Amino acid sequence: MWKEAVLLLLLVLCPSGSGLFQSLLRKTRAAQPQEEDPGQPLVLTPYIEAGNVTEGRRLSTVAPFQGLNMVSYCGFLTVNKTYNSNLFFWFFPAKTESSTAPVVVWLQGGPGVSSLLGLFVEHGPYVVTKNLTLDIRDFAWTSTLSMLYIDNPVGTGFSFTDDPQGYATNEDDVAQDLFSALIQFFQLFPEFQENDFYVTGQSYAGKFVAFISYYIHMLNPRLSVPINLKGIAIGSEFCNTEMMIQNYGTFLYEVGFLDEKQRKYFQEQSDQCLAHVQHGEWLQAFEVFERLVSGHHSYLKNVTGCPHLANIVQCTKPEEYSYFKKFLALSEVRRAIHVGNRTFNDGSKVRKYLREDLFSSVTPQLVELMNNYKVLLYNGQLDILAMASLTERYLNTINWKGSQEYRKAERKIWKIFKSDQDVAGYVKQVGNFHQLIVRDGGHILPADQPLRTFDMINRFIYEKGWDPY
Repeated sequence: MWKEAVLLLLLVLCPSGSGLFQSLLRKTRAAQPQEEDPGQPLVLTPYIEAGNVTEGRRLSTVAPFQGLNMVSYCGFLTVNKTYNSNLFFWFFPAKTESSTAPVVVWLQGGPGVSSLLGLFVEHGPYVVTKNLTLDIRDFAWTSTLSMLYIDNPVGTGFSFTDDPQGYATNEDDVAQDLFSALIQFFQLFPEFQENDFYVTGQSYAGKFVAFISYYIHMLNPRLSVPINLKGIAIGSEFCNTEMMIQNYGTFLYEVGFLDEKQRKYFQEQSDQCLAHVQHGEWLQAFEVFERLVSGHHSYLKNVTGCPHLANIVQCTKPEEYSYFKKFLALSEVRRAIHVGNRTFNDGSKVRKYLREDLFSSVTPQLVELMNNYKVLLYNGQLDILAMASLTERYLNTINWKGSQEYRKAERKIWKIFKSDQDVAGYVKQVGNFHQLIVRDGGHILPADQPLRTFDMINRFIYEKGWDPY
């Protein structure tokens, strides 16, 4: 850049030498690396509506990255034309037997965290290195399952809207948009319509998973081609925040994150939060919870000194969690996945609009699903955000067709192979309901324990049981 500036200055000061200077300027500019064109965002809804799905699919095909020949598809689906609200998806047909493999949608939590975190950090086929190159992941869920990653709700990751009214303010809004996207997805890929379908996600996405699955359950009878929903899987469930906050301070005290004085303050604030909930004061409850737990400068982060509380034995976020965002900023990547120059959102607007949703419960929806479908709830043993013990307490309070049997059920030791000396975790199963604790893993569980979570999801979906191989 400095060479170009000098030549421009010489052109002004010495017009007699303009021919020479212009020639040098052209050579200098030609030698400089040109920023690559990121292309244009690909909105697939017009192709679907026009019945031109063949062309839509062709356009959505992702070119191979760095010589890695992986079949996948990307694009945007318009879910609200009034506000031009669009959800971004990235779909990977299963590497083996994709014609019959179950289709599994993955939703990230937050709310407002991109599902591309799940793709690149947890269980997708790619791992982004520090040098922004790609490696193939061992134990990728895409090897046996057709994985559909969706940036949900609108405003998350690459998903976007042109109007503030396009943002979801409750679970019903989220489910409506997501349902529209799923209907369009199966129109774009009709050969997968009859495959088994599962909804999965983690943390706050537990709400999204339960609500969209309930939505499908209720609306399927009206569809000419129903979505073949078979079950759901929720990691580090965030289905009932009210129950979580009741017991959170005691748990933090017992694992050494709070001393007695801090525990008392934490409990006082939790009680204040719950009082707001009981009076239907959702915004005030959110504000207390954010100051206490979830805000960037929350009381919990200040007293522990840990800016990233996802795993009992970790205090900071692993550096590799950030690599994928830098990778997604590359022009050639943006062109390949058809997002153009769309902003990769940090989720702050999504969280703002869903503030009053934090303490809403999806227990009625979850119970209906537990009564009718396969359900897996799993936690990492070292999770500090959604603790296994709180999931257990929650399950003991809800009534479903297997609740009495669940309360009497014995927990079973889970090992992957008979020769294993180590224990993968613990499982409790009643009919089609499965509760798992995965040993030595935190909130971002598949990143901590890739083999164990790969084994877990395949045993659950393919109904292989929990005995060691």
